[in-house]
Amino acid sequence: MSIEYFVEGKVIVQTKGDNISFSKGDIVYNSEKSIIQRGAETGVSYGEPRKIHPNDKPISTIDVTLNLFFDGTFNNRANTKIGIAGERKGGSYDNDYSNIARAYDSIDATEDNQVSWYIEGIGTVDEKSDNDTLGILPLKGGAMGVGERGIKAKVTKGCLRGVAALRKKVGSKRIDILKVNVFGFSRGAAAARHFIHIANTPVVPIAIADNKYIIIPPERYERSQQEKDEKIDSNQYIELEDITHPLLLKHGYFGACLIKNSLNINQVRFNFVGLYDTVASYGFNHRGNWFVENDSKQLNLDAVKNAKFVFQICAADEFRENFSLTNIKSAGINSLEITLPGVHSDIGGGYVDEQEEKVLIYKDSSISNCEVYKNILVEEGWYQPEQLSIETIAYRSRDEVSYRYKLWGTRKLSNHYDKIPLSYMFHYSKYFAVVYDNLLLQDHEIRDDYINSIYGKLTEYVSACNSLRNNSISNNISDSDYLKSTSRLNYLNFNIEEKDLKKLRNKYLHWSAYLDGIGAMKPRVSGVKKEEERKRTILDG
Repeated sequence: MSIEYFVEGKVIVQTKGDNISFSKGDIVYNSEKSIIQRGAETGVSYGEPRKIHPNDKPISTIDVTLNLFFDGTFNNRANTKIGIAGERKGGSYDNDYSNIARAYDSIDATEDNQVSWYIEGIGTVDEKSDNDTLGILPLKGGAMGVGERGIKAKVTKGCLRGVAALRKKVGSKRIDILKVNVFGFSRGAAAARHFIHIANTPVVPIAIADNKYIIIPPERYERSQQEKDEKIDSNQYIELEDITHPLLLKHGYFGACLIKNSLNINQVRFNFVGLYDTVASYGFNHRGNWFVENDSKQLNLDAVKNAKFVFQICAADEFRENFSLTNIKSAGINSLEITLPGVHSDIGGGYVDEQEEKVLIYKDSSISNCEVYKNILVEEGWYQPEQLSIETIAYRSRDEVSYRYKLWGTRKLSNHYDKIPLSYMFHYSKYFAVVYDNLLLQDHEIRDDYINSIYGKLTEYVSACNSLRNNSISNNISDSDYLKSTSRLNYLNFNIEEKDLKKLRNKYLHWSAYLDGIGAMKPRVSGVKKEEERKRTILDG
């Protein structure tokens, strides 16, 4: 709201004490002559402005920020904590903390009018086994991203638990603007994007009695034992009487959660979306065909266009069959997408430091093909010759012996590289009122000298991407032209020397595509391929 005064004479303000003006924007004085300022004691002085307290408003409303953190498949901060304590149980218990968990744990919990909630990764439940099918396999949630541990179920949990935390923090205070920021990694990034879809899509209430309706959740989520004991979200269907409420009409199930918690909100804005390598891998067919839409369309991942700004960090070296990337094309010039060296979890985190990685890279009936691939990987810097071995397996039949050959790679790798993408996420999210605890941020500073040098070189690339976007905005460049221009920028063109890239690959970057027996981690392209041919599918979103 603005107030303008028009006067033909003078305006004189007299006060016995101080005359103080606060503004969250600029204070502008315009005069056709001069602006005269006098002070009886020290004259005019300039200094750091005093911060305006968020509750200091001329009306009795506040602005609140809600941050939701959706973790990736088999990433669960509670289970990681148990695993670090020595109770390794496989799966999510064996992973390190992801960048989603690290960012959530770095939030300033004392900041006024900021509320944050963490949603554990797809396929996991706190303190439970990841095996959700017959107690022996992680099929529904982990393998397909569906069911009570799937993408949609985690969105339901984000709506319910996030809004409950919001109610606990603000109570009955009237909220002028609720600013929502969402973060996600992997399928958690898909969940963050699907959340924006759900929160911007009207629902169809189901009448159950006179003036009583229920709102169906995207998918029921499986509760932890603690949530069951505390009777949290035992009923995830929301019962309402007024189905004409503006929050319900505009914000669907998320709006229903706000109404259920008696929150009085004037406006909801979707502010910042921070994504690490969106991989939905939803159901069986991810790229789609004539009768099944691709993952991005099934989950409406283009809903990010409803946010003020979208930032995605992509993995340049990921090429697994089931790890198609969904870009942020729909957000156009309101987005910034950067591609950094590494595979999926080099970007989103979760690898354990100095853990041995042993992978079956390739197998063939020709030992010469294995030798060629071995030489390629050494030349590209992924492995030293002694880190690669070729296994010979003899198959005997009645009349002859045939041979198969397997190319194995074995290394110990540092996980310090994932601090680089985390640092960029901290940087951009701060522009959108995400407040972190500076003391906690120190835990995530880059202390590896070599990684620090790589960080400096990659930052030249990121800065170029950022400048391109700023210039495109200033010059009213179209979304399509902006996206074409950004696609031509590559980190390899910004002072990354070959020797640096080889050291980075060999000491820090993982090899994620391997032959695991069931094909879940298999490469998208088969055969002996060089780097420029090892690429994954990219879906528009």
